[in-house]
Amino acid sequence: MLRVIKILGEKWYFVLLVAVSIIAQCYCQLELPTYMGNIQKAITMQEDMSVIWSTGGIMIGFAFAVFVLAIIQNFYGAYLAAYVGKRLREQVFEKVNSFNLTNYNKFGTSTLITRTTNDVEQVRNFVVMAVRVLFMSPTYMIIAIFKTVTMDATLVSVIAICIPLILVVMIVLLCLASPLFKKVQKQTDDLTVVVRENLTGIRVIRAYCQQDKENEKFDYANTQITKTILKVNRMMTIANPFINVIFNLCYIGIFALGFYLLEGESSTDLSRISTQITNISVVAQYSSQIMMSFLMFTMVFIMVPQAVASLGRINAIMNLESGETIRESSKEFDEELKNSSLKGVIEFKDVSFAYPDSNLPCIEHISFKTTPGKTTAIIGSTGSGKSTLINLIPRFYDATEGQILIDGIDVKDVSQKELRKHIGFVPQQALLFKGTIKSNMLFGNDDATDEDINEALNIAQAYRFISKLPDGVDSYVSQGGKNFSGGQKQRLCIARALVKKPEIYVFDDSFSALDFKTDSQLRNALNKSIGEESSVIVVAQRVCSILNADNIIVLNEGKCVGQGTHAELLKSCEVYQDIVRSQLDPEEVDKTIKMFQSAALEGGK
Repeated sequence: MLRVIKILGEKWYFVLLVAVSIIAQCYCQLELPTYMGNIQKAITMQEDMSVIWSTGGIMIGFAFAVFVLAIIQNFYGAYLAAYVGKRLREQVFEKVNSFNLTNYNKFGTSTLITRTTNDVEQVRNFVVMAVRVLFMSPTYMIIAIFKTVTMDATLVSVIAICIPLILVVMIVLLCLASPLFKKVQKQTDDLTVVVRENLTGIRVIRAYCQQDKENEKFDYANTQITKTILKVNRMMTIANPFINVIFNLCYIGIFALGFYLLEGESSTDLSRISTQITNISVVAQYSSQIMMSFLMFTMVFIMVPQAVASLGRINAIMNLESGETIRESSKEFDEELKNSSLKGVIEFKDVSFAYPDSNLPCIEHISFKTTPGKTTAIIGSTGSGKSTLINLIPRFYDATEGQILIDGIDVKDVSQKELRKHIGFVPQQALLFKGTIKSNMLFGNDDATDEDINEALNIAQAYRFISKLPDGVDSYVSQGGKNFSGGQKQRLCIARALVKKPEIYVFDDSFSALDFKTDSQLRNALNKSIGEESSVIVVAQRVCSILNADNIIVLNEGKCVGQGTHAELLKSCEVYQDIVRSQLDPEEVDKTIKMFQSAALEGGK
């Protein structure tokens, strides 16, 4: 709750306004029974009608004040709750964006979505009630009890008996409900996982005719959460009827005790009897207000376990370290990186990495160095650690041993934001964002001009198919770029990195969906465009794609087993020879080189 209180503290003046409005509203509301008692007494004593009219006018004034104050506190109470929800969503989203992939994988996509939406909404709903009730209920009780004691202290004993009964029930319900609310949130995560998997994997599900099995999985998850919610609701339904029963018993008890005491009064003292009857009536109304305040408090109390469970899940994200470890002040190293005379030089020094949940290293003792204007290729069998290796460069993960230097500076000494400004990263899975082609191109460089975008699209061999679209670069891109083919998405992702004009380009098997001719033309145009200004690191599966690389790193089971040019590796690296033989016949090697060179020349034209 401290996090919520801190956020509310940012709008303390609105909290103060709500508190003052509620206190004033409670005072005005509780003045009404007193004046109603005066009218009742005036009627009993057959006083002048002017007294009744003037008292009624005062009551109308108080009622109007209650109306205005209720509007103020409801409006600003709702605003504060909405503000808490907004700030919590911002904080959770920003925190998740700062996670490295280890922390991200610790939670998973589905639960992060649920915690950012559903859990925050539960907290917001709680704040809507709590901001008002936590001021209103105590204020009602204090003023009502004070007025009751000053009017007839004997009748307070009935209220004093009822309140502890309510407190006992509330505490028991809280203890029983808290685990169930946590279970509901966990089952909400499970349901979200099933829905998300079904939606993202719809093609596979239909291809294998697994709709019925997926429906069964969803029905099971849906049934489990429904059972838990029903169990919680059955438990919570006890609260309101119990309060109402106690409320009615309290109401009856006050009248019963009051008239019992009234039997001892002299029947000739009409003024005293009238005053006593008025007091009983007014105290009964005050008890009604006290019970109503307890009823409101109970409603908030019921929401406490759910809000606490949701806040606990939110705090689990907020209290987790982002994963960015900086040994010293990053500002100095950020400036040093900006002003470095080296540009685009990456050096791996005896780097090893093991995933947090693994006992075995994924890559071991990797060392190499890139040079601006040169292409470094990484090849190896599936699971050899290629993607893991390049994920260390932008610090999606941090190396567990050794050093990674960029322009002579350890990447751990540089802030992630500054480091990634120097890197154009094209992931293995081509992903476009909902919007337009132009908005996707500006993703890495907001200041890019139309000429920059068109140049990048030309280099990426994407301009030809984009020019055929009715709106050109302003054409619509659906979520994930699903209105483009795999090859088109890859070319657009490459163009997006080119628009950024970084010092280092990292391509994680980003040419796999391209045909041989387009691949060759793109690489040729890329080499001409980059020139001597940037380093290029390419992860590839196809040998023919890296024949002209300046340095090829061969990985096998996480270890570097060869390094050099294609010709050098054919002579010295057995693993590389096996890869080449598995993809090309010996006679085809020379033929492929000639085809590659021919396609490159054609692309140059």
